[in-house]
Amino acid sequence: MKRYICILLLIFLLFGSTDVFAWGQKGHAIVAYVAEKHLTRKARKAVDEILEGKSMVYYASWLDNIQNSPYWKGGYDRTKTWHYYNVDEGYTPQTMPRNPKGDVLTALNMVIDSLENHQKELSDSVKFDYLCMLIHLVGDMHCPMHVGRLSDKGGNWLVIKWFGDKTNLHTLWDSKLVESVHAWSYTEWQHNLDRCTKAEFKEMSAGTPEDWLLETWKITVDIYANVKTDENYSYKYVYDYAPVVERQFLLAGYRLAALLNRIFG
Repeated sequence: MKRYICILLLIFLLFGSTDVFAWGQKGHAIVAYVAEKHLTRKARKAVDEILEGKSMVYYASWLDNIQNSPYWKGGYDRTKTWHYYNVDEGYTPQTMPRNPKGDVLTALNMVIDSLENHQKELSDSVKFDYLCMLIHLVGDMHCPMHVGRLSDKGGNWLVIKWFGDKTNLHTLWDSKLVESVHAWSYTEWQHNLDRCTKAEFKEMSAGTPEDWLLETWKITVDIYANVKTDENYSYKYVYDYAPVVERQFLLAGYRLAALLNRIFG
């Protein structure tokens, strides 16, 4: 319990930190909240027990915060490369050399396998860690710039202007574009977008993490093809990519729910 209290305090202290993480705090909250709405009763009970009654939204950005904490060096800092899967121009996810320190696909598959096939062997603290990682990593995998190029650090080095203000492509897709698409709370995002039928939910949540990564990468290729360094982007960009942002949130939320229902249901 003390360990969890320390973690919660850390999250609270870092809550307003940098927005270079995938989707930013709100984006991860949207994904987690959409997923919560589609859990089976059995899966919801298991998740509640592991998270000690806290919501999935509460821990949606846990992995971003804990990896940067000086208090957990030697443990969680090893997860820094687990948030992304860089694919340079001229490569595909299949041909790009893998990061030896790990990537989002390797990490997600490891966590899924551990929770699904080896759960009885895991301590309560490890189950907590892995569940928080699962919630976060599914969101990361659906953020296009987390399948960005290694050559520009996932768009962090690609400088652009957003409504006249200097920023970079990564930050744009993490948070600025999200806020420009809809200035909603995470509950409003779910309420307004999560209106699919059961058949549509089943179709959208199908596939494997490998399939999902490939889908995201194809979006990323399109993003790079339609951006120029130092160019100013505004309303047209919002109009063009709003449907992409909306769909990626829904896909991530539905797929996270499907995974949790399979693992705990």
